[in-house]
Amino acid sequence: MQLTVSKSIKRIIVVGFLAISCLNILFLFQFNGNKHLPPPVRPTDHYMDVALSFAHAVYVKEWDAIPEQFNFTPRDPDGSYELKRPGWDSSKAFNKIARSGWKLYFNHIGVDANRLRDIQILTGSKIGTNNKPAFVIAFRGSTSIFDYLFTNCKNNPVSLTGLRMLGNFKVEYSRNVIWDQYDVPSLAVMTCNVMTTRLSNLTAEAPVFVHWGYMEKVVYGLDAKVIDPVNGGLLSVVEALDKYPDADFVITGHSSGGGAAQVLSALVYEMGFCRQNIHIRTFATAGAFNYTGQTQYKSLDSINYFLPNDPILIVNNLTGYGPLGVSVMVPPTRRFSQNSTTVHEMTAYDEQLRQDD
Repeated sequence: MQLTVSKSIKRIIVVGFLAISCLNILFLFQFNGNKHLPPPVRPTDHYMDVALSFAHAVYVKEWDAIPEQFNFTPRDPDGSYELKRPGWDSSKAFNKIARSGWKLYFNHIGVDANRLRDIQILTGSKIGTNNKPAFVIAFRGSTSIFDYLFTNCKNNPVSLTGLRMLGNFKVEYSRNVIWDQYDVPSLAVMTCNVMTTRLSNLTAEAPVFVHWGYMEKVVYGLDAKVIDPVNGGLLSVVEALDKYPDADFVITGHSSGGGAAQVLSALVYEMGFCRQNIHIRTFATAGAFNYTGQTQYKSLDSINYFLPNDPILIVNNLTGYGPLGVSVMVPPTRRFSQNSTTVHEMTAYDEQLRQDD
């Protein structure tokens, strides 16, 4: 019995050593700075400001206690909400969009009874100055170590066709897309997944692969509720697409929320929604697509903002996944406040990118 246990321990040590060695080799040979980023030239972007506000507002601390009981009714005369638990300056972003006339709805999906892993999505709708409906879908990034483990570490490459689109924008939730929420992959499995993704990047005829953890967020995101900008009723994202095919859809998120935003935008496009009306804006986004996917959806209006030295850049180079569209490096022009403990936080991006004070 002891001999069998000893062999098992040795086998685990060897596999772990090999996995770490493979990751180090990938890092040394593949990561050479921000090679995929163009020069730091800020494009003219009419959707960045609203996307930035929503991506920050979805982190509002008011939702962390009992998010399903958040009350959207009480507000000040100027349209602001009484937020008693401000954090990360997200309450300022939240009230900024509230005062701008956006009809807001918070979607909270607790994956398990213990709330080890939550999916939080903020949606907004309004009628624009040109009488054209506009919608915003914002995914929250990782909120805890559990969320990180159960989403980001699940880096299995899966085909985008894992969600099969049916007629009239109905969505069949393929059960094989939903993974066991308690299944955290080992280092060896994650290394194998990285190798699979990288091999697909070297194959011209490889299928479109996406990150499994972000795909699962999108499964719930398709059923997230938005407020009908005309009659005030609730619609799912899919129903809104069906009812307002000429509306502008801004899809945004920070970190892993940005990865989910990337996948949702591709699915919306595959549903037949006009690509000119899809606008993806992400901040410190985690890569979600292999090279085939990045090439196939390169025509989408997608801009991804990064700050120098953000560790997510290393992660994207290491895993083989990347974002869609154009990636822009933004040199800091303001001093970081005490609210920004790391360069990766949404507060840091808000401080450097906001166009007003």
